[in-house]
Amino acid sequence: MDKMKILAVDDNIINLATIEQELKDKYEVITVNSGVRAIRYLNKEKPDLILLDVQMALMDGIETLKEIRTMENGTAIPVIMLTAKKDRETVIEGSKLGILDYVVKPFDTQDLHERIERALKRVGVLPVEDKELYDGVKQVQNEIRANNIRGSIMKIEEILSYKIDEEIFGRMQNAKARLRANDIETADRLVNRVLKILERTVGSEESAKYPISAGEMNARLLYVLNDLENFKVKDASQKLEELMKFDIPPVVAESCIAAQERLDEFDDGAAEELVQQALAEMKNLLI
Repeated sequence: MDKMKILAVDDNIINLATIEQELKDKYEVITVNSGVRAIRYLNKEKPDLILLDVQMALMDGIETLKEIRTMENGTAIPVIMLTAKKDRETVIEGSKLGILDYVVKPFDTQDLHERIERALKRVGVLPVEDKELYDGVKQVQNEIRANNIRGSIMKIEEILSYKIDEEIFGRMQNAKARLRANDIETADRLVNRVLKILERTVGSEESAKYPISAGEMNARLLYVLNDLENFKVKDASQKLEELMKFDIPPVVAESCIAAQERLDEFDDGAAEELVQQALAEMKNLLI
């Protein structure tokens, strides 16, 4: 498998040599010592990511980036800026031009690798592993339960910046909206459901489920349906939450999760239909 290409742009040859040495085992590193040469390279080739120094003679990082964004090979390419200090003005200017991150020099090698990987995942060049996504969502849950709402929103925004499954994306976006509306309880439930979805593929110890017979599963769903028919919404939601602790078929779990979401939106009718759908799916599985 070919290595991904990283274009490093810096007018300091020592910095370029350091970057190449630190990254060459994992990436193909192309080094150029000016913005002009970076433009020339991009006229012919398209790297997977650009590391762009801010302070350069003749054509600085911002001027270079402005030119890159007008090019066919540079319109959407991920860029990480390299700066000798935390220059807020430069970072703000760069963010307007679509930089994904910035690294303060002298940089830590591990930190640089992590930021490059994160940037590549955000644009979909590298996949986000289910375990990594699970851990990120788990952090959101921990922040919510520690009542750190700002921290949980920031973590959700980081997760939403990745190329992830639309189903998970929608639920996390909804959770963020609930947090902004100070509906902490609903946000926590939505995040918990995302964890349950991810647990099917992660296979961690936390994903261990209790066994349940088809007969008991069917009975529990009928109890939920009875609660909904008697307008006991909270009781129905609690029963669905309890049912999700068991090892139930994915197709049934999907209907239960969707029913819980409809209950969160006070749409009892839709929730009832979804529970009936889960019961029908149970019958199909038993045939």
